[in-house]
Amino acid sequence: MSDMNSKNNFEEEQVELYRRKKAEEFKLNISADAKADDNTQVFERASKPKVSTAQDDSSNEITSFSNENTRAQIERDSKKALKAEKKEAKKVKQIKSGRNKKIYRIAWLLIILILSAVMAEFFVSGFNDLFAVNRTQEEVVTVIVAKGDSADDIAKKLESKGVVDSAMFFSVFLGITGKGDEIEPGVYEVATNKDYLGVVNYMRNIDNRLTTITLQFTEGMNILEIADKLYDSGVTADKEKFLQLCNSSDFDEDYEFIAQIEENPDRLYKLEGYLFPDTYEFYVEEDPALTISRFLDNFDRKLNETKLDIPGLSEKITIKDLAARSSMTIDEIVNIASIVQGEAANVEDMYNVASVIENRLERGASMDIYTLGMDSTQFYPYSSYEEIPEDIRETFHSAYETYDSEGLPPGAICSPGLDAITAAVNPNATNYFYFCHGAGADGEITSYYAETLLQHQANLAAAGLN
Repeated sequence: MSDMNSKNNFEEEQVELYRRKKAEEFKLNISADAKADDNTQVFERASKPKVSTAQDDSSNEITSFSNENTRAQIERDSKKALKAEKKEAKKVKQIKSGRNKKIYRIAWLLIILILSAVMAEFFVSGFNDLFAVNRTQEEVVTVIVAKGDSADDIAKKLESKGVVDSAMFFSVFLGITGKGDEIEPGVYEVATNKDYLGVVNYMRNIDNRLTTITLQFTEGMNILEIADKLYDSGVTADKEKFLQLCNSSDFDEDYEFIAQIEENPDRLYKLEGYLFPDTYEFYVEEDPALTISRFLDNFDRKLNETKLDIPGLSEKITIKDLAARSSMTIDEIVNIASIVQGEAANVEDMYNVASVIENRLERGASMDIYTLGMDSTQFYPYSSYEEIPEDIRETFHSAYETYDSEGLPPGAICSPGLDAITAAVNPNATNYFYFCHGAGADGEITSYYAETLLQHQANLAAAGLN
């Protein structure tokens, strides 16, 4: 009996040792797993042992021998591990959050500084413009206020003319003061060194508003230059319409000399040469047809009423009658006169230049000369190479050039004056086929004429042109 009891006690001790050993191993496994897995996984391994495989037998065995204290300890360890993990994650998050806040603060500070600098510059420039701080030099410019112009429109026009530096600030000023509606349509000659209040007060004064404009057009201006001057001065609001009318037949019925112009597809502007250079008075933004009629009426008077004293004639004669005595049409005379106007150095020179043109047209073939070769025709409708738009400058070729093309160009190249027209219809009688000009040491222009190419080459050397 004692042997049986001893045997039972021995077996119980062995079981107890085995249980303790397995419990310790189980705790170690739980601690290791808690670092890698969450509390739920640990708890499931502890509370729900697998029974499907042979490897899980030990777990079943441990669980079967585990008491309530062991399971409670396992839960406490799991919760402690999870709490430590959350604490560590929170600490990392706080560190990152602190870094982000610092970056955000720096970024916001930079943005505020940049915006402050921009706003400061913005308001300083507006202040300077308001009081004309940077506009110290006085220059009088023409500003045109059209019917229906808003305060913004007026501000933009003033900015484009240099009267104000900022259309936006000036527009705001007009809105705040309520003075924008007090500026009447018209033409104003405004100084560029006035402050905002000075500009507004000047333009509000009706005595400073022009309803008519007096303009002077000089000999040698072409239609493009005339159109620009009319537009810039406020006479013509629609420059394109003006140019279209200059190449139309709208004036044929009223002016015989226009109706007689022959059609030529290469002619750019039918009325080129007939907008007689003189001083005119126009209305502000008048009808372009009325503006053109003013020029043509003047040309008609010069043609039919002005009488010239021509050598060899006992009585003075009009240009129209003088043209009738020649073999040329009015249009040919105007064409030649425009070249004379563009080439001659002075009035006296006009009569010799006209003789060169006449000799080349009538007798040039006998001298092996078949073109007029006049520099003034090369770039029409532009006055010079520099005036040709850059996008077409390199490939530009004028149908009016007279170096490769024989005879007269398709039409006049500018508006000739009365002296050039007189020289064209009554040139000097010479045998000149060549001419050039050179400037002397005193700046005076010297004209050189030649009958032969050899003489002309010598003249070019004397004029410093080769």
